Amino acid sequence: MKLFDLEGDMNNPSEFLDRPVPQALILELLNHAVWAPNDGLREPWRFIFADNRNGKLMQGLQEHAPAYLLVLVKEEADHHKREEDFAAVFCLIQNFRLLAHEQRLGVRCTLHDWMYDRSRAETFGVRSNERIAAVLELGYGAEQLEGKAEIAEPQLQFELL
Repeated sequence: MKLFDLEGDMNNPSEFLDRPVPQALILELLNHAVWAPNDGLREPWRFIFADNRNGKLMQGLQEHAPAYLLVLVKEEADHHKREEDFAAVFCLIQNFRLLAHEQRLGVRCTLHDWMYDRSRAETFGVRSNERIAAVLELGYGAEQLEGKAEIAEPQLQFELL
């Protein structure tokens, strides 16, 4: 499969099947996804996995999903490094989404107000020098009986300097 073949095929699943997401699969995907660009190879990320066994922690905070992956980023004192690290984390997330798609695993990348609440974040094991960059809702997508909806091709706008 080529990346060009993915056109419109990486949409966030609207519903997940009630099927467990193996931790071993998530670890395997992360081991490949971490090949994200980061100056100095700082690898500023850490991950917290929650599935249906401990996913009740996410109830009321997130949409229901068979599993969740909290993607954390280290908060460097240097503003420049902090911005680079945050960008690298989102490159990692895109790598993860592409790899997950190959395994037919759906990924919804979410950002919510509760992520910025320090006391709430600490209940998940977020350290004082970290913050939650995103929460990935994970699961196998339910098949849509109607087929795929037609997706409009994005119109990119740019200026030549």
